[in-house]
Amino acid sequence: MKHRLSGVRRISALLTAFLLAGTLAACGQKNSSNTAPDTSGSTAADQTGEAPDSTGENPSQGGEDNPSGGDSTDGGEQKGGEDDPSGGEDDPSGGGEDKPAKTEAQPGGNGGSSKTTAKNGSGSSTKTTAKTGSGGSGGGNTSSTAKDDDPDLDPTDEEKPTKYINLTGSSARFSGDGIAVSGSKITISKGGHYEISGTLDNGQIYIETDKKKVKLMLNNCSITNKSGAAIYCQQAKKVTLESLPGTTSTISDGGTHDEDKGAVFSEDTVVLKGEGTINIKGVYAHGVKSDDDIRVNGGTVNITATKSCLYANDAIEINGGTLFCDGGTNGIKTSKPESMITVNGGSSIMIGGERDEKGAISSAGTFTVTGGSLWAIGNSSTLPDAATTANMLILTFSNSQAANSAVQVTSGSSPIFAMTSPHPYKYVFYAGTNLQSNATYSVRYGGSLSGAKNYVTNGSGYSGGSDGGSFKADRKVATHNIS
Repeated sequence: MKHRLSGVRRISALLTAFLLAGTLAACGQKNSSNTAPDTSGSTAADQTGEAPDSTGENPSQGGEDNPSGGDSTDGGEQKGGEDDPSGGEDDPSGGGEDKPAKTEAQPGGNGGSSKTTAKNGSGSSTKTTAKTGSGGSGGGNTSSTAKDDDPDLDPTDEEKPTKYINLTGSSARFSGDGIAVSGSKITISKGGHYEISGTLDNGQIYIETDKKKVKLMLNNCSITNKSGAAIYCQQAKKVTLESLPGTTSTISDGGTHDEDKGAVFSEDTVVLKGEGTINIKGVYAHGVKSDDDIRVNGGTVNITATKSCLYANDAIEINGGTLFCDGGTNGIKTSKPESMITVNGGSSIMIGGERDEKGAISSAGTFTVTGGSLWAIGNSSTLPDAATTANMLILTFSNSQAANSAVQVTSGSSPIFAMTSPHPYKYVFYAGTNLQSNATYSVRYGGSLSGAKNYVTNGSGYSGGSDGGSFKADRKVATHNIS
């Protein structure tokens, strides 16, 4: 009997061992699959493709060590942390709190693409598409692409289409939201791109947004206001005037308007750029006035003004394009002690006005030249600071030179430049790539100049005048006095 019971126990133990082994094998197979076990009791609503809210250490979520993510709110917004380069106040693409988060695809996958939609603070959404290679489960090349190639467009508007404003003389027709027309006043209230064509005889484009970037794409348009600024920006993160390729647009003010004081006036930063031409006439006072910064990044910009052509409270920066400024007082001016005028590139001609205390370049702060070509002429001028790295010549006359009299600089038999002014002058500046260190330069002045474009030639066309002596440019900024 004892032997029989012992045998039964052995058989029972063997059966239990086999059952346990089978159960462990099944569990191991399930846990080794690519699909995590469902512990949430999900319904059909969970099968829509949206990832469930999870606080685990899945690397596709925004853990502390994961640079691609942050805390996720119920609205789907992902915000970069203090060290997250995808969204901060210093992000040059205009990020900040409304900047949509970028989602990078994880290595692996079987090809195709995945889309992640993040809602920003304004309620709109942007799409980030991650393209995955077809290399199978071992991964292939994985890249994340986002439509953020235009720094002058607010990221929250990047997927919105260009809006159109056609000026019709005394009013306008338009397509797209964020535009209102009341008589000859066209109001823009949302960020984005606005292409402007046609003619406005006596009216204004008025911009007031919730601190969004606005780009005005000028397409052979003419905007005139006889009693105020032609373009007035009350509030925007930045307003850009871009001339479309092959076009010429004109902006002009007029009358008396104590508030605006510019054909283009903005409370915020103004950017001038493009591949066409913008002609700006400051009939009442300034050409372009900003209570913030002004940047010239491209295009051909011609400005004439009763006062300063470019006037900024904070900074003027010239990075590219062709700029011509003929000011009744100053060519360009900044007003705050901490302000800056910086020339980094492009080709600029600046002419100061009639009054003795006014000049081509007037900065209450610093003036720096690091590149490009610069010609400036006027009665006075801010001198370049120690940060200037471009070779530069400064001619100073002890006596005022008559309007339309010219000056020429040569190096040996090679002409360097010649210049004149429609106003009297005492200072002449030049910076260009054809200036050489330790070279000797000769000056003639008081003659006449023919063939000039915007009062400048490459040194040809000069005749007559007096010998102004020679000097050696043994410093980056070489100054020559002529008595």
